[in-house]
Amino acid sequence: MNLKNLTNKCLISAIGLSSIASGFFAFASPTLADTVLRNAEWRINIGNENSWNGVNGTGNLTYRGCDTKNRCISLRNGTITCRDGVCTKAWRNGEYSYAITSPVTQNGNAPSTLTVRKGASVIVRSTGLR
Repeated sequence: MNLKNLTNKCLISAIGLSSIASGFFAFASPTLADTVLRNAEWRINIGNENSWNGVNGTGNLTYRGCDTKNRCISLRNGTITCRDGVCTKAWRNGEYSYAITSPVTQNGNAPSTLTVRKGASVIVRSTGLR
């Protein structure tokens, strides 16, 4: 086998493998994020935002939040509600609720706030997420 044939076979195999990997991650992985928010305390990935149809209280958003010690939680079935210039993305996990609130702005660059509640009590409020 000459070098040209070997190079072509390796290139074709690499392209095929790359296509398979791209397809897997694009369609099989629910953790790919549409939005990544960070501050000094948290890194939050929000996915499947295109599931929101514009009606308040709808959507099927995913959430993966990790603190600075890499303790993480993943949630599904999140919804979006927008009222009075603020959009809230919300998830439930038993007696806990998680909300990311973001003001609606012209440029979309306003910081967001994470609020975690256990029942009616706020147990986490973290601002400055970008």
